[in-house]
Amino acid sequence: MSQTAFHGGKSFEAIGEDFQDLQRAESIINADVLDAWFDPSPRVIERLQRFLPFLARTSPPVYASGPRTAIAQRRRISEECILMGGGSSHLIFTCLPRLCQGRARAMILDPMYGEYRHVLENLIGIETITFDLHADECFRIDTDRLIRKVLAKEVDVVVLVNPNSPTGQYWSRRETIWFLDSIPQSTLVIIDETYIEYCGSNESIETECERRPNLIVLKSMSKVYALSGMRVGYMVASSETVRKVAEWMPPWAVSLPAQVAAVEALGDEEYYQRRYAETHNLRQELACALTRSVGLRAHIHRAPISCWLRRKRVPRPSLKACKGAACSFAIAILWGHGSPIDFFELL
Repeated sequence: MSQTAFHGGKSFEAIGEDFQDLQRAESIINADVLDAWFDPSPRVIERLQRFLPFLARTSPPVYASGPRTAIAQRRRISEECILMGGGSSHLIFTCLPRLCQGRARAMILDPMYGEYRHVLENLIGIETITFDLHADECFRIDTDRLIRKVLAKEVDVVVLVNPNSPTGQYWSRRETIWFLDSIPQSTLVIIDETYIEYCGSNESIETECERRPNLIVLKSMSKVYALSGMRVGYMVASSETVRKVAEWMPPWAVSLPAQVAAVEALGDEEYYQRRYAETHNLRQELACALTRSVGLRAHIHRAPISCWLRRKRVPRPSLKACKGAACSFAIAILWGHGSPIDFFELL
């Protein structure tokens, strides 16, 4: 099966996609898919193990009302503003074509998570303009310059990933609200906040959606709750937008094990906050070790997504060298973006 947006997955070629030798995973360094390095909450594991036969044989609640209620309570959002999906990718492919219908021009960051360009250009067919981020500025998003370009190019859709992937730079809540207040309300703004919980408990913009009809927030529960294999995510938007898009969402989009895992994960905030703090410490440790042992200068931003280095200044290291330089649990991903930059994903 061909794919336009690259998602990795080579590790399963080594493990075996027939799943007959899953124990091989213990000896494989997963270096092309960014999953959480830590396990889900013990509460998640215990509940899944205890009721696994029931969860495997039983059809789930049709529209994942349990996780939706838990998210609404945890995030202080109206349930009518939440749409559940089988991961953020499911929501991107299902929702973006409906959200962008009738719109002519979109703006995205570059570099940025590639799925959005693929869907906008190849599936929807909308003209896509890039807002370039530069290495000599540490890939910082210049909010004022972005506002000016949105206005000058008369774009009617803006898609952002915050914190950005792969650069790790992020907008504070204050900066995001400044941006939203500075552009026309007719401009649709879609913000992917897959990693925002790593930046602090009050940085998400999702509570703004109820009063901003032009704002859409997409959230995955994969990275921050260690549930990548479960495939569960959600969209936050005005209740009217959710009602319109929900018509296109298939029933049973979120499996029963995923719904149970999501509810349990949302109920164990203390466990995940400890993992986030530990992640910050470990990525700093890895970056220092890479500098000492391999001679790399890693640039770390507050959001724990990536470090980056200038490829022209240092030899490209092997994954084995990266592992030897730091902790075996760390995931180091290296790739180029058409520029002399390599990004290290550290999570």
